[in-house]
Amino acid sequence: AGLLAAGFALAALTLLVAIRPLWRGLVAYAVLFAVVLGWWHSLAPSNERDWQRDVVNPTTAVIDGDQLTIHNLRNFDYRSTDDYTPRWETRTYDLSRLIGMDIYFFYWGSPWMAHTIVSWDFEDAPPLAISIETRKEVGEQYSAVRGFFRQFELYYVVADERDVVRLRTNQRGDEGYLYRLDWSPDDARALLLAYLAEVNRIARSPSWYNAFDHNCTTTIRFHVRQIGIE
Repeated sequence: AGLLAAGFALAALTLLVAIRPLWRGLVAYAVLFAVVLGWWHSLAPSNERDWQRDVVNPTTAVIDGDQLTIHNLRNFDYRSTDDYTPRWETRTYDLSRLIGMDIYFFYWGSPWMAHTIVSWDFEDAPPLAISIETRKEVGEQYSAVRGFFRQFELYYVVADERDVVRLRTNQRGDEGYLYRLDWSPDDARALLLAYLAEVNRIARSPSWYNAFDHNCTTTIRFHVRQIGIE
């Protein structure tokens, strides 16, 4: 994506400088832009790639009244960021025992950049955390620039809270902050169900991650608005 952006910028500059009169250069630039835009819109997300081990399995949720069953819940045991014992579990939760909700902010490198995770608390079960992330392929690294250009699929990490929190604090050394949200159990439940509807949708029909409007923070805002809370 970075090479493509650089190549487009160079080609556009060449057209504007080399072609005279100027209006012809502008027409050539518009044609080039339309071609690149058409290519960009033709890119389709997929669930069928060679995924990294920590995002290899799609999570799904089954809701039957108050009973919630999560398939492929992540609960890894980390020794380092790259050395871990993978565990994908099936867990059942009683939604009538949902008592509250927390939000985590993890900072790395800059006070203006944070990763956001929401976690739901139950009376009789470990907290259920959901982290909105990129689904990376084997050998692929995250790039903020590439995150704008349909280069990563969207992935909801549905996990034991200890997995996603300890990975960041203990292994990556991120600075983490936990806040208890003053939400009623009914509102917390509504938000969880909105999340899980998207989890199931992505398992059927993948979506692109977008660093601008479909990231770990803006997507939370989208779900909050879905349930009628501003």
